[in-house]
Amino acid sequence: EALEIMVSRLHPAGVIAIDALAARSLRRLGNTVQISDSGIAPGSGIGNMRPPLSRETLGVPVIGVGVPTVVSGSTGADDHDREALSRIIAPTDNIMVTVREVDLLISRASDLVAMAVNLALNPGFTADEYARLA
Repeated sequence: EALEIMVSRLHPAGVIAIDALAARSLRRLGNTVQISDSGIAPGSGIGNMRPPLSRETLGVPVIGVGVPTVVSGSTGADDHDREALSRIIAPTDNIMVTVREVDLLISRASDLVAMAVNLALNPGFTADEYARLA
């Protein structure tokens, strides 16, 4: 709702929405960036549905940028551990896990996304010039 109010008052040409994602593989944590022109549905990867941020809901184009930072507990377990895990966790439980170095992962991902957005919106800058400003 707050974003809708901001968009209605500021009339931006578009919105860039950045969110954490739930991955389907441990290998993707901090190693991929998802970019979409269809917006985002915050919380949908962990069953915490919130209103989507999209052209339809905000009235302007929405670029969604996401970085995987969590996986479900059962995804993170290997086949042997899944059997043991199923005795502890009910199938309806939704336990999310992340890497121990999640603060570093998020710091690096935010630097990468910030640089990419700034370079895309300011094509006259080079990555070296932006790094000196940061």
